[in-house]
Amino acid sequence: MEVSSILDKTGFKRKTYQELKSDMEEKFKEGFGADINLSARSPLGILLMIFAWFLSLIWEIAERVYNSAYVSKATGVQLDRLGPYIGISRNGATRSYGEIQIKGTPGHVVEAGDQFKTAKEVVFDLTDNVEIGSDGYGIGPIECTAAGEIGNVGAEEITIAVNPSDKLESVKNLAPTTGGEEEETDSEFRARYFQSGSQGTSLIDEVLEVPGVRYALINENVYSTENNGIPPHSIAPFVFGGNDSDVAAAIFRKKSGGIQSFGTTLVDITDSQGVIHSIGFSRPNFVDVYVKVQVTPAAAFPSNGKTLLQQTILDYLDTLSIGDDVVLSKLIRITSTVEGIDDISITLSKNGVDYGMQNIAISTDSVVRTSSDKVVVS
Repeated sequence: MEVSSILDKTGFKRKTYQELKSDMEEKFKEGFGADINLSARSPLGILLMIFAWFLSLIWEIAERVYNSAYVSKATGVQLDRLGPYIGISRNGATRSYGEIQIKGTPGHVVEAGDQFKTAKEVVFDLTDNVEIGSDGYGIGPIECTAAGEIGNVGAEEITIAVNPSDKLESVKNLAPTTGGEEEETDSEFRARYFQSGSQGTSLIDEVLEVPGVRYALINENVYSTENNGIPPHSIAPFVFGGNDSDVAAAIFRKKSGGIQSFGTTLVDITDSQGVIHSIGFSRPNFVDVYVKVQVTPAAAFPSNGKTLLQQTILDYLDTLSIGDDVVLSKLIRITSTVEGIDDISITLSKNGVDYGMQNIAISTDSVVRTSSDKVVVS
């Protein structure tokens, strides 16, 4: 089958089970004769149907792989991975919150962590200590233990103490709990993606224009409570490369007014009116990588071959971005650019002591760091 019949200007064309079965029947007849018995009950016919069924699964996978590159068709985690290209991520499920009134013995302290629930077993944590006042009442903040809309309950529905005490008489929420939302669906995330991409130069575009910046991701929290460690109504830029002051200035130029820029790196930016703004963003963690190379040279190996090998590996590792693993087979492959190598062995280490022939996994908030003294060729 020609590639053009699979992928052309109209896109990917997946063959169905019936089409695969028909193609295979034609090939069988070409090879064994037009009178071959391929009926549904014949041995060859049964085998043909089994093979066609398994091949149809492979075609389905190929179609999904093709579609995963396009926002309009990608789903699930494949769609999530397209978000960072324009600086957004899928909004996760959030927990509802509210307040609970506790009636009990004056002076008694109900400790944070105590739980209360509804008749339908929706459970809430008390998130701060509450001391019962002289009038026998106290009010404290609560948060649902489960994320999602399940935690949005009506007034006076939270009436049961999970761990009853003789110093507690009754509990109830005077107002409904709010803020619980389900994880953003594919269609919702897709709509926000297209909306974000249609508003001209984005914040992430501005940050990526900063000299030296190699990667940027803008996480955000649009809710009224902390979400994934990000304060309410804040952005949390994650930036690899670039000068701190330049990055902070780029964020300040594009972020919306009244929105906090949150992160572990803080830079003060003075606006045109002389007002100082603290701009936060986070930097990746660095993972030191050590490489030990043992090469057996052939006749064509250049006199500076070891230096070339070292620089080739350093150049490759320098291209790795956030979350890129150090893959041993890739290191071996790039060394083939140096001529005259009869044999080569490469081992890796994260501490310069324990070397092995295993890949080094890099987490999504980290990046490889190395130097010429960490790449040894002998």
